Amino acid sequence: MDLDFSEEQVMLRDSVRRICENQFDDKAVRSLEADHDKFNRLFWDELGTSGICALRISEAYGGAGMSSLDLAIVFEEFGRTLASSPFLQSCVLASGIIATRGGNAIRSGCLPGLASGKLIVVPAWQEIDQDGAPKSIVIEQDRGIVTGQKVLVPFASIADAFLVRCSIAVGDCWVLVPADAAGISISPMPNYASQPLFAVSFDNVKIDKERIFPASTTQDPVFEADADGLIAAAAEAVGATDRLLALTIDYANQRNQFGRPLAAFQAISHPLADCATELEGVRHLVYQAAWASDTGSECSHLAQMAKLQACSLLRRLATTSIQIHGGIGYSLAGQPQLFYRRSKYHELMNGSADQLKQRIADRILA
Repeated sequence: MDLDFSEEQVMLRDSVRRICENQFDDKAVRSLEADHDKFNRLFWDELGTSGICALRISEAYGGAGMSSLDLAIVFEEFGRTLASSPFLQSCVLASGIIATRGGNAIRSGCLPGLASGKLIVVPAWQEIDQDGAPKSIVIEQDRGIVTGQKVLVPFASIADAFLVRCSIAVGDCWVLVPADAAGISISPMPNYASQPLFAVSFDNVKIDKERIFPASTTQDPVFEADADGLIAAAAEAVGATDRLLALTIDYANQRNQFGRPLAAFQAISHPLADCATELEGVRHLVYQAAWASDTGSECSHLAQMAKLQACSLLRRLATTSIQIHGGIGYSLAGQPQLFYRRSKYHELMNGSADQLKQRIADRILA
């Protein structure tokens, strides 16, 4: 069994790693946390010019038509440096939904721009509901307007358009709404992970009826864009876990206590050994899901398992790393807190643990 990357995939990995290391060093990650948009334009432009944004978009629309495994390789590098961008939302989720459910005019009008990175489209689907049941903005088709609010919309402040999930008489749909349309207001949603999340309000926003197309029955777009969304999210968590594990091991080897390195104590070394073992298993589960997707095999359950396990492992390692580092782990001056604060975000967004467990259970218990 050959588990090595091809020469082209090694080149892709090295290229993305170079871009990430150049644009997302520790200083850049911290500075973006204080930025309103939390958007690294230079990083995004380099992804576009290097062809990375075109990765999973069909060649018929100016994309590269590359594989799900290539996508996993890219996101593993993103996770390793905590690189933040609308790639998942625009180049994976929005492009996947438009490619599979949009009409010819929408595909031709959007996909080339998404492939170049010159167009950023962000799905907006989550809403506040005190009762717990999902609701949806309703389009007034006779007036051609949409009113309501979506929350937890990533990178809304820099988006060119929103892919808004709504309800019409015949069921749920997606509608493409320009971000500069009259009646749209955007407000930041502060969060512990310092991620670019926003509430987007629509007040009698006029829509183009030609930009409405049907949605699937699932609420979360990560489940609608084939398995790519879950594979990407899982791979990003794997990359973050790999980097954090290396940082923690290095600290445990250097820090002395009671005349010995911390790594000499089983209470330190054994949890790290557990995480290292789990990481190898999760990484190859991600690759297996990507391989299954590329070969046309059933892959949804593998992608769900990969996302569930990868984010759970990142969360557990982040907690362990904070404890091993002690006071510096909690301090904003230390690196572990950067991973710790983002670990729960990874667990909750793009397929929460409860959603994933239910889907996996539905499959194995059917």
